[in-house]
Parts: sequence; structure tokens; C-alpha cells
Amino acid sequence: MSNVEKYRAACGRIRAPEDWKRKTAARMEQAAARPRKRPHPPKWAWAPAAAVLLAAALLLPPLLNPTAVQAKENLMEGVSAQKREIPEEPGADFVSAQADFGIQLLQKTAVKNKNALISPASVALALGMTANGAKGETLAQFEALLGGGMDLPALNQNFASEQKALRSAAGGKFLLANSIWYRNKNLTVEKPFLQANADFFGAGAFQLDFSDPQTPGKINAWVRKNTDGKIDRMVEQIDPEDMMYLINTLYLEQDWKVPYSGSTKAAFHAPGGDRNVPMMNSSETYLHGEGAQGILKPLKDSRLAFAAVLPKEGTSLEDFVAGFSGEKFLNLMRSARNEKAIATLPKFKFDCDLPLKDALVSLGLSDAFDPGKADFSAMGTSSLGNLFVSEVLHKTFIEVDELGIKAGAATEVAIEAASAPLRSLVFDRPFLIAVVDTKTLLPVFLGAVADPSAG
Repeated sequence: MSNVEKYRAACGRIRAPEDWKRKTAARMEQAAARPRKRPHPPKWAWAPAAAVLLAAALLLPPLLNPTAVQAKENLMEGVSAQKREIPEEPGADFVSAQADFGIQLLQKTAVKNKNALISPASVALALGMTANGAKGETLAQFEALLGGGMDLPALNQNFASEQKALRSAAGGKFLLANSIWYRNKNLTVEKPFLQANADFFGAGAFQLDFSDPQTPGKINAWVRKNTDGKIDRMVEQIDPEDMMYLINTLYLEQDWKVPYSGSTKAAFHAPGGDRNVPMMNSSETYLHGEGAQGILKPLKDSRLAFAAVLPKEGTSLEDFVAGFSGEKFLNLMRSARNEKAIATLPKFKFDCDLPLKDALVSLGLSDAFDPGKADFSAMGTSSLGNLFVSEVLHKTFIEVDELGIKAGAATEVAIEAASAPLRSLVFDRPFLIAVVDTKTLLPVFLGAVADPSAG
């Protein structure tokens, strides 16, 4: 089957059933008359995934609701991914820039005394797709934030390499997908933008009738499929001024290489007081340096590892994260050798739901969100006004228990017997967590556990 046929088939799969259309048609007139609300991210329960949605909108006076039309055009028609020479691993400069991006994003989004979780990889991939539609100073800000100043062609090569490397994880479940969704009215999309996203991100692009109440269901069906059914929906409702969504989904689920035999209750010193929580014991690879100690916990696949990092005694997690950096994170991961530690780790699970616009603006990506300054002319043009990004929505979930990790990836770290006496690390106070690519040492997920009992 050709790429064009695959995209047509994908577009066909996301169409709503006919009887649902008939039932909806009877309510369309009333729905069109209701006040519209901004799309907002629904709360997910038990969703072992991370997803990012970028909503690019035209902020204009309210438009008349156009007549509902069944959208059939696939924007990837005639656009086949070209074979590119992709390096096996991303370059050192890209790794350094991405490590900085991940730590800075956590610093901007973490809330004192609260659990936190982001997927730097998911956010960066969504922004990387968007960067291919930018020009001028808008593009320069994407290049500075995502690659430390490297140009867009180099960024694309490195993002493609990162995705190729992550997809090499063979154990458990790993799903990574990208897509672009456009309004079918008043918008002309540039083919080079679609070509770049096909070549380097494997993205599908679909042009739909955004005024049709069935359209959110079509987008959400794609999200559901690419998160193994764990994320039910990403878009609640589409406003008349919304022109485009760019969506990245990332789903990981792995078992430990050696599962825990059980757990026992013990005290965890949370900011709000002691909590009696299940604790698991094991011997793991020891991390040390940068004012902290930690462990790497191997899973069945050798590409990814779970890390838990405990700040030195007397340093709060908030202060530790505030003084952290991408280079310090990489150095801490590089400290993993043959030394082992007896670790006591709490079971935990929680989700996070974050708007990232303010954080990204404060990190230097300001023009993309400014309707007067944004330059997305390489992406497309509209007769209604200038395209700009209105919001970036980010959702994550993580669960760590006796059997493995969800919303994280798996790794196997070669461990040899250490002759020195084993150290003991008890994670009974707030600590940093990460799911790490063991080859690049980049965090795929990054967060903080302030209270393991707060699900």
C-alpha cells in the first residue's frame, strides 16, 4: 500500500458512524446557537501517556458558523515521505540543548509541594513540527529554544534521529505519533511544510470542517488509537477562530527487568505531613554527584531506564530543582557505573495537566504566541488574518509499582558486582524522577514526587 493510500485509509478510519451523524444532525442547529467555550484538556484517569497539543488560532471578531460539510480532503495527498539519511543517534549539541530545555521546562511548570511530571520529548517534538512553518525571528526563537541556535535542517535531522532511536525500544509498549489538523475554510497550506513534517516527523495532515460538531471526535479517535486507547480525547470543542492543531502523542509501558517481590508500609515525609505509603526494596545502580544521590532501575528493554534522585540532606526538592541544569542532569546520569545501592522506593501514581504558553514565552518563545509578530508564512496563509499559536496543552501520567512503570520507558543497565559495601538510599522525602534514554541520557519523562499518596 502506498503512503497516499495509507493516509486515505487513516482518514477513512476516523470518520464517525452514519447513525451517529444522523442523531447529531438533529442537534446541530441548537449546538450552533450555543456560546462556544475554549477547548480545554479533560482530566485523564489511568492514562499511561504524554500528549501535547498546539492550537494555532486566528484571533478575530466572531465568525458566522459556516454550513457543516463533511471533510474528505487529506492534505498529505500527493506528499510522500522522502527517504532521508538519518543518523543513528542525535548529536551532542542537540542532546545538550534538549537537556537544558527539559530542566528549564520543569522549573517553569513545577508547583511547590506538588507532584509534577512533563515529557520534554513530547513537547519538543510538537514544537519541532511547528518550527517547520516558521520564518524570520519566529523561527530563530524556535531554533534557540530547541537546539541552542542550530538551524532548522539540523534540528529536523536530530528530531528524526531521536524518534528513530526511541522507536528502537523493543520491549513492552511504545507508541509515538504526530499529526496536523487544519480547518477547511480560508486557509492555504504550504506543501514544503507538509513535506518536512512527513520526512522528519512521519506526521499525517488532515483538513476537516472545524464547524462540524463531529470533527472533535475525529481528532480524538486518532489520539485514542495512538495512545492504545488510554487517552479518550484531547479536543472538547473547536472555536470559530481556531485554524489548526498540531498533536504529538507518546505512550510507554514496561515491566521491570526484575520485579519487586512486594511492598511494606513506611513513613514518607511529605510537605503536608508524614504519609504511611507502600515502600519497595531492591538493589540498583547507584547515581551520585551534583548535590544528590540516586538510582537507575532497569526494565526489560535496554534503551530506557527509570531514575530516582534524592537531594542531599537539608536541601529541599524545590531548591534542588531551581539550581539544576541540563548539564548537571547529564553528569548525574553519567555517574552510573558498577556501584550499587540498596534503595527503598515508594509506589506512586499521578497525572498532570498543564498549559505551557506562559512557560514557553518566559523561555524565549514569545513571537509564536504574538498575533502581531508571529511569522508562520512557511506553514500557510489565511485570508482572515495572521496565524499564531494560541496555546500549548500538555498531559502526562505515571505509575510505578511492583511490576513496572507506565508512562515511562524500559531499560536494562549492565550491572556488575561491586566490591565496596552497599550504600542505602531511602526515598522517604520529596525526590526527582525521570525516564531516561540510556544512550543519549536525555529525559523522556521528568518530574518530582512531593507526596506519593497524592494520586
